[in-house]
Amino acid sequence: MIPRVIIANRPAISENRTLVKIKDQLALISTISLLLGFLSLMMVYQALAGQQLSLKLVPELTIGQEGGDENLMFGTISYVDVDARGNIYAVDYKNRQVKVFDRNGKFLRQIDVPPGQGPQEMNQISGMAVTPSGQLFLNGDRKMIVYDEDGNYLRTFQVGFHLSCIRCAGGEEIIGIGPHEGKILHLFKAEGQILGSFGDLLDVPKEFEPMKIMPMFGAPLLFSCSKDGRIFVLNPHRYEVLVFKDKKLESKLAGHSEIFEPLSQRGRSFISTAVMVFPAAKYLLVYFESYKNQEDVADLFLKGKQVGSLKLPGELKACDYQGKLYLTVQEEYPRLIRCSVAESH
Repeated sequence: MIPRVIIANRPAISENRTLVKIKDQLALISTISLLLGFLSLMMVYQALAGQQLSLKLVPELTIGQEGGDENLMFGTISYVDVDARGNIYAVDYKNRQVKVFDRNGKFLRQIDVPPGQGPQEMNQISGMAVTPSGQLFLNGDRKMIVYDEDGNYLRTFQVGFHLSCIRCAGGEEIIGIGPHEGKILHLFKAEGQILGSFGDLLDVPKEFEPMKIMPMFGAPLLFSCSKDGRIFVLNPHRYEVLVFKDKKLESKLAGHSEIFEPLSQRGRSFISTAVMVFPAAKYLLVYFESYKNQEDVADLFLKGKQVGSLKLPGELKACDYQGKLYLTVQEEYPRLIRCSVAESH
């Protein structure tokens, strides 16, 4: 009886050993797969880190001081723009002023904008644009106030609909954003006539459709321009930047960021993430103006693809005709920083 018991158990023992070997092999394969995955992630991380290191902003000019000369002091810097000569224009939102400096940071003049309904008055400055020749436009209260290159008042013209922001893309025309007759971008002559409108209203999520102000959700409140004619518009409902040029949609940038938040309702208010997009050498910088962006980090795009990120020395505000970037810092005391763009190798 004993021999038969031994013989009967041999196949079971052999089968168990085979199962153990298979399990060991599967465990080894799983471990190798995990290691390969980890190595792949490390390679991607290193590649992104390499992208981060290949671009550098070099501060070359700072305007603003804590005390002393009032011409060099700001309350809050909200908008920045430049003309073709390199003159720098900054809206001091708190003090209701526009301060103008030459390319070396020398104070040139100050334009006061008192509150009210008069031709040279504005209750809220919601945008600024400067043409290459130096004509200055201020937007607010459904009108624009225009000044010449020496800061003299020229005219005020009414806008028949709400424009939340205005910019200049390198020409003498002004671009404004706001939903109107199915379009979101509108081109104005210096005298106030609309030359054309373009850019279709963006699709609005269903939860906003029953609201009376639903058309306002078809465009962001802010947008940005580079001086080569490109216009950058963020879809407020997802991380998608529309790039326009010559009144046509040229491309779209799709990205991912924990900083970006789609438009949402909080109580009686609506919260939306604003973005500034400007070229930096061969890259595009996408900077979200958000309380979550405490480190002032911008996403880097190259040839339409998100390739990394870059820590900035402040909040991104503008670019000039030479490709230099303008940033602001509000902590301690408000100041404006101009940076040149360098690529490291």
